[in-house]
Amino acid sequence: MESGMRDISPISDIDWVRFWEDSYDSRSRIMRRDYELDDWSERAEDYSESRRTNQYEFGESVYETLNRHGVISPHARVLEVGSGPGTFVIPFARRVDHMTAVEPAEGMVRMIRQNALEAGVKNYDIIPKLWQDVNITELRGRYDLTITSTVIWMFRDIMAQVRRMEEVTGGYCCVVGGIGTGQTFEAELWKTIMGDTPRPQYPEYPLIYNLLYMHGRVPQVRIIDYTSMRTPENMLRMYRVFYSIYTEITPEVEETIREALYRDSGEGPCVRKYRSAVVWWDPAVRRKELKGTA
Repeated sequence: MESGMRDISPISDIDWVRFWEDSYDSRSRIMRRDYELDDWSERAEDYSESRRTNQYEFGESVYETLNRHGVISPHARVLEVGSGPGTFVIPFARRVDHMTAVEPAEGMVRMIRQNALEAGVKNYDIIPKLWQDVNITELRGRYDLTITSTVIWMFRDIMAQVRRMEEVTGGYCCVVGGIGTGQTFEAELWKTIMGDTPRPQYPEYPLIYNLLYMHGRVPQVRIIDYTSMRTPENMLRMYRVFYSIYTEITPEVEETIREALYRDSGEGPCVRKYRSAVVWWDPAVRRKELKGTA
């Protein structure tokens, strides 16, 4: 489930921060409202079902990748930014000393506790706050790894939040970012519901790699593939929340989504194949240091 490191040569004269901000602003312009914590609470059940697929295949694959490359040890203390239902809390806590979950949505917090109870996991704690509101002074240097997945698109000030992640770790940082898989279902459904409105983009990889490199980090990359399975009703719940950000969810819109899901999966579970990049770096290392010019 892992490919070799990709040969990536960032183009230094591109302003990757501006590129990131433009993408964020373009998405914001077509939104009728912003995401709210209640949205994520509403999605807690569907998101949990997705992350639990194949015994936490996604989280397990990320852990195995980091362990294989010496990024994480059995004695590690790990902080997860934007934990959702316990994306990494459950699979990681089975193998490390302690996990801290930063998660503000009450519904997601309930799922972390429920999933941890079912898994017999007790070596974790929860900080029920937005990452931006966490007082990192109290956490500085306490962790061996700070990790996040599918959250960074929410940060317009991406490098400010990366630096906050770096401050709380005495070891590594890791961002797990999605890679486009070429699936047409999402694009076709968006077109059916939203017409010619540009489809929002949620860039993570390789843009995050270029941002890190531009700011002197030395990121390492491995690619993983994984599967997500959800019931049709949970997929409907997910789409209902997603499209409510961009349009009114009328009975007609809901029926359009339901029919599309039925055509795609029938009465069975909705199966999706995804690909993500596991990107990690040591905040203490800079390119100039590797070149001997420090």
